Amino acid sequence: MKKISLLFVIAGMLLVNVMTSLATAPDVSVVHKEGIGDYLVDAKGMTLYWSKLDAPGGSACKGQCLIQWPPFYKEAVLSSSPLINATDFGTIIRTDGKKQNTFRGYPLYYYTMDKKSGDTNGQNLNKVWSVMDPGHFRVIEEEHTGYSVPKGTSK
Repeated sequence: MKKISLLFVIAGMLLVNVMTSLATAPDVSVVHKEGIGDYLVDAKGMTLYWSKLDAPGGSACKGQCLIQWPPFYKEAVLSSSPLINATDFGTIIRTDGKKQNTFRGYPLYYYTMDKKSGDTNGQNLNKVWSVMDPGHFRVIEEEHTGYSVPKGTSK
């Protein structure tokens, strides 16, 4: 009788553990905002941005830039959106030695002037910063003399 009770307790604990892990909110989601379109947000609904000055696998944002545009980093990015795959996310090690997540190769950032969920105050700032729109963001090749440099684009 004790063995059966112990089995039920263990089975119950395993079920609770599985249910808890399934209920974990994704680290990144896709939301929609009129006038902006679809874009990535973190688990708290804070907007994620990319910079046109960056190149795939590297960040041009250093020093004072990082005060306004803090890097986004999660150890393993989980998403529940059909617009994005786990393989869309990566991690770079910045020149300051810190890690930063990327989306399709481009570093992701927060904007310090976004104070609450749904804020998109950094959208099109200085024509350099944009929300990360997963449905329209792709890497294109920009031609230069004798070589090409991948550049991000949206829409």
